[in-house]
Amino acid sequence: MFSPANHYPYRHLSRLLRFSMLSILGLFISACQSLTPVAETVTPINNQPKVALVLGGGGAKGFAHIGVIKALEENGITPTLVVGTSVGSLVGSLYASGYNAKQLERLALNTSDSELTDFTLSNQGFIEGIKLKSFINTKVSGRAIEDFPISFAAVAAEKHTLKKAVFSSGDAGLAVQASCSVPNIFIAPRIPEQVGKKYIDGGVVSLVPVDTARDLGADIIIAVDVTAANVNSSTNNKVPTINSLTSFWGFLESNMVANFSNATNVSDTGKASSIRSASMRRERDSADIIIIPNVSHISSLDTSQRRALMTAGTQATMPQIAAIKQLIKEQSLKEKAQSKYATL
Repeated sequence: MFSPANHYPYRHLSRLLRFSMLSILGLFISACQSLTPVAETVTPINNQPKVALVLGGGGAKGFAHIGVIKALEENGITPTLVVGTSVGSLVGSLYASGYNAKQLERLALNTSDSELTDFTLSNQGFIEGIKLKSFINTKVSGRAIEDFPISFAAVAAEKHTLKKAVFSSGDAGLAVQASCSVPNIFIAPRIPEQVGKKYIDGGVVSLVPVDTARDLGADIIIAVDVTAANVNSSTNNKVPTINSLTSFWGFLESNMVANFSNATNVSDTGKASSIRSASMRRERDSADIIIIPNVSHISSLDTSQRRALMTAGTQATMPQIAAIKQLIKEQSLKEKAQSKYATL
């Protein structure tokens, strides 16, 4: 006879089966969910090459760097690293901090020498350099170099040993001040301030710092040399005139060969010039792309000439655009193939 007592085991079994089925269904749903990709955890492989823009020293001729940047920008080419010596570090720091070509052009045309030049009486030089440091730090909103959207490095030289120094972090204004400190004109700053070593213009040891860009991991290097057209110029070794000494840019541009001679204790200026030129060419020529604006005949002592310098930079860059894009494409395909092979 059927009784509730006899039915109890069947009810228990039924509950157990329902529980088991629910558990299996839950596990199945969980497994399906685990097979669904979670976008937030996927890290894309970056196959873009590291493109470095190397901006050389050359004083007032450095306005041409802005024209180079303009041409690259208009053609969708943005470097991932900027390395500069002397005036190249000045322009490069602003560009790496986020200024576009139009903003740089506006600064170049509207910045007065008095904003950058602070005269002083000293046996070490007659420009203190504090105004230059403050100008840069103000324009980059006080950010440290490592906080720039584009990686940046300024090249200087240790004053007493002439050892190359590369500043890729820390105080941007101080790094630019050191890189621009032409011997016997600017007072060499200390890094760290007050207690560190003294540093002078990077053009003494690396006028177009291609090697530095390579050391920092660049795959493709675009180097800009604004002094090449001046190497054999009869005006290259002239002592600066009173007129040129009224301009901050004239200070940077003046008598670079003589400064190299003084810094290296070489009495023969011709010999110093030869050593410097040969060293410059070897390093510069190792770049993938070399841009040489035709600026030897242009002065920058007024704003109309500054515009001419920038135009020269653009004109020298445009014929190189196709080659730059091809290099980037080839390097991207190479890195993509290497990444694909590495994942197999």
